[in-house]
Amino acid sequence: MKIYRCIFLYLFGIWGIVGNVYGQSERIVFTPQWTPQSQFAGYYVAQAKGFYQEEGLEVVFDHPSASSSALNRLEEGSSHIIGLQLIQAIKLIGDGVPLVNILQTSQRNSLMIVPRYNDIRSLEDLRGKKVGVWKAGFCELAYMLDRREKLNIEWIPFINYVNLFVSGAIDATVAMSFNEYLQILACGIQPQHVFYFSDFGYDIPEDGLYVTADYYRTHQKAVQAFARASVKGWKWAAQHPQETLDIVMRLVRKYHVATNRLQQQRMLENVLELQCERHTTTRPFRLQPEHVEKASALLLDDGYIHRPVTYQEITGAL
Repeated sequence: MKIYRCIFLYLFGIWGIVGNVYGQSERIVFTPQWTPQSQFAGYYVAQAKGFYQEEGLEVVFDHPSASSSALNRLEEGSSHIIGLQLIQAIKLIGDGVPLVNILQTSQRNSLMIVPRYNDIRSLEDLRGKKVGVWKAGFCELAYMLDRREKLNIEWIPFINYVNLFVSGAIDATVAMSFNEYLQILACGIQPQHVFYFSDFGYDIPEDGLYVTADYYRTHQKAVQAFARASVKGWKWAAQHPQETLDIVMRLVRKYHVATNRLQQQRMLENVLELQCERHTTTRPFRLQPEHVEKASALLLDDGYIHRPVTYQEITGAL
């Protein structure tokens, strides 16, 4: 599998060179991690306000689905730039998939475990319980926590939304503070105890943008232009939240996403907060070496990877 991935990514890079010769490198297909929502607002703003166009780019959004992830789109060659979490990216690089981080929006971790019942007051109370987790992935830190604390959790996969949690079919769920947790609150459930992964030594930043190493080498100017325009979009979104929500809601309606403006407003507020370094209002929009080192060490210690992945490697400096 690793060999096929590497061969494909190499050929994808060659395709990029051919495209450049014929003046097609300005067209970029971008796939975020999920369907339209405020988690990706800055990119939608950059498109709507013409920031990508100002950089000489024609950007096409190609959202993933439950059956075809952002990574699938990159491997198939249908997308040039995708959204991934840092843990995912380091795991893939360690597995032999050459990726380069071109922009890091998240600076803090949003993961949490939300108990359905108030008698779960500590991690120890989760021992042997049924806990929901995404079928699509994003599970590495949850599994690490389970193994290290010897909780013997029974993981119950879900695709989307919090139906299993609300119905009481599970004892708790893994959630993101800007997404599933907000859905739970919107259902009128007010958990008395929640467990943030960052409080247990797992404060690993999440969302970033990635390209293949070959695409980065052959399209570096276009990639840098995309990153610049995206940062401009995020800064505009932070300064104009209501207009940003107008843009997000137009896409939500277009793609028939089950949500509402208030939910997206709360998501936007939390996502913008997570872009700031802890205890500051600074948004650096870049990967920090210490975050890469910590994430790599966690994955290495838990057996997900078998060699360290360095900051130089993931940022294309090697």
